[in-house]
Amino acid sequence: MGSAEIKQRALQEIDRTTDELVALCSQIVQLEAENPPGDTTRAADFFESLFKRHGLPADRHEPQPAFVSLVSYIGDPKGRPHFVFNAHLDTFPAERPDLWAFPPYSGQVADGQVRGRGSADMRCGLTASLYAFLLLHRLKLPIKGRCTLMLVADEECGGHWGTGWLLRTYPELAGDACLIGEPESTQSLRIGEKGKSQLKLVARGESYHAGLATADDVNVRMGAALQIMKELVEVRGEWPADMKEVIEFAKGYSRYNRDKGKGWLLEHTAVNVGVVRGGVKINIVPMACEAEVDVRIPYGVKPADMKAMVERRLKEAGLGSISVEHIQPTFEASYTSPSHPFVTLVKENVKAITGNDPPLTVSFAATDARYFRPRGVPALIFGPRPNNIAGLNEYITIEDLVTVTKVHTTSAIDFLCA
Repeated sequence: MGSAEIKQRALQEIDRTTDELVALCSQIVQLEAENPPGDTTRAADFFESLFKRHGLPADRHEPQPAFVSLVSYIGDPKGRPHFVFNAHLDTFPAERPDLWAFPPYSGQVADGQVRGRGSADMRCGLTASLYAFLLLHRLKLPIKGRCTLMLVADEECGGHWGTGWLLRTYPELAGDACLIGEPESTQSLRIGEKGKSQLKLVARGESYHAGLATADDVNVRMGAALQIMKELVEVRGEWPADMKEVIEFAKGYSRYNRDKGKGWLLEHTAVNVGVVRGGVKINIVPMACEAEVDVRIPYGVKPADMKAMVERRLKEAGLGSISVEHIQPTFEASYTSPSHPFVTLVKENVKAITGNDPPLTVSFAATDARYFRPRGVPALIFGPRPNNIAGLNEYITIEDLVTVTKVHTTSAIDFLCA
């Protein structure tokens, strides 16, 4: 049986069991795993039980308490080629459940949608990869080599104790190609993303009664420092020649309303002052002020260079006493070459399923592809449209769920059964 016949059989099975697919996604959305704090124990327990019911291995890893990742596989444990699905178990916090139109962990299915925190980021993509993986096993497809499914912790805080730890500890898990169902759009295929250089700034002083204050305390100094951080958006990077066409398209491409008109950030630094802590009481001069700043860097800009630039600019502004340190992990921008055969393989499957030739894109944010690409492994992102990602009332469409599942399944078949 050729790969075309195998794919047709798998697609028919997905169509036949769509209700089962949707129900599984809904159930997975209900597995709360907010990060912070990052506890993925409950979710890992669910999937470990699922793997065991299917007679599949479930290697459990917990390098830090409650940061649990699972690895399962089918085929030859040491076989090649080695295809990898990667998906993260943790989600953003729901933050204000009282403001949601539905309970954030209900997994509500209505009006052609699956709703809840993490549905887009990335319980839909996780479900798609899981379903594809289980189909390969259930249909006893004649794969050559190995297919691995990594369900990981800690992605929302950088992945150091999730995918990062797994690949540092078991480098063979990187495989030969990786497909990730992070939110993107079923009309495009992501091959690259920016890097990250998150920074913690700390200003220290002396506390005393506010009656003697002259507005030169650590909070005021930090405010001046953050104005300097704002200027970092002027820093520009340079993508390699083989990415020029992709970047020019991506600069005008929009996945949802929030990113419209922001394409220029693919070549510039993005800056977000995410957390500021300073002071304990209004009439006490604060002893310390801390700021955590998310800095997303374009290709060609290194995290160490960004830190050094901030330190230099603070010193020039008379704020050299403010300390600057990296919040780990940091990483550079990365991409898989548009001409790589794996890009062509997945692109053809997207075209076959959707009827559209998907453009190649680059993302403002990062995924765990950051751990595969530096190891020479092509890593691509194909997932649902990110409806209300990180905001209220997050959801995905059932149409996107089915499409992503079909593309993940057929791409794995082409890689392993051809």
